[in-house]
Amino acid sequence: MLVELHKYLDISSDFTETIPYVFIGSGIAIALVGLLSCCCAFSGNAILLYLYGSFIMVLLVIQLSAGISGYVHRNSLKEDYYKGLNRSLYEYTQDAETAAAVNVLQSTVHCCGGDSYADWYKTPFSYHQTIVPKSCCVNPESCDVLNMNHIFQQGCYGALMALLASKSGWIVGAIFLSVSFQLIGAILMCCLGKNTHRANYSQLR
Repeated sequence: MLVELHKYLDISSDFTETIPYVFIGSGIAIALVGLLSCCCAFSGNAILLYLYGSFIMVLLVIQLSAGISGYVHRNSLKEDYYKGLNRSLYEYTQDAETAAAVNVLQSTVHCCGGDSYADWYKTPFSYHQTIVPKSCCVNPESCDVLNMNHIFQQGCYGALMALLASKSGWIVGAIFLSVSFQLIGAILMCCLGKNTHRANYSQLR
C-alpha cells in the first residue's frame, strides 16, 4: 500500500503553516550543496573542499536537531494532529481540498472519522444523521453508508498512528543511512582537502 504522508499532514492546519517552509529550505540547501560540490570537483581548491565538508556537517547538525526536537515534542505533535484531523471533519463540506485529503486518508488507511466512524454523526456533513462519506466504505461500489457493516470501524487517528509505528523501523533505518552517508561525505571532503593542500604546498616548494 502506497502511503503519501504529506496528504495526511495537510489535514492539520497546524502543520500546513510550517511544512512549506521546511520543503523550501530543504530544496535550497540541496541546490547549494549540489552547486558547491560541482565547484569543488572542477577547481580542486582545498578551501572549497573544506567549505563543502563543513556545509555538509552543518546540514547534518540541523537535521539531527530537527529529529531530536520532533521526538521531544512528539506528544504535542500528536495532539496538534488530532485536533487538526477533527477540525477537518467539521470543515469537510466547506473546503474541497480538505474534503479530498480526508477522503484519501480514509480510503488509503482504511479508517473512518477521528476516533471512530461515529465522529461523522456530530459534523455538518451528517446533520445529526447516521451517514458517513463514501470514502469510509469497505467496498465503495456496493456500499450502504447507513449500514455499519459496510464501513470501516476504526478511527483514522488510531489507524494512522499504528501505521507509522509499524513503519518506524524503516524510518529509523533511512535516517541512519542518510546521516551515515553525510558524515562519511564530510570526512572524505576534509581528507581530500587536506591532501590537496599538501599537494599544492609541495608544488610550491
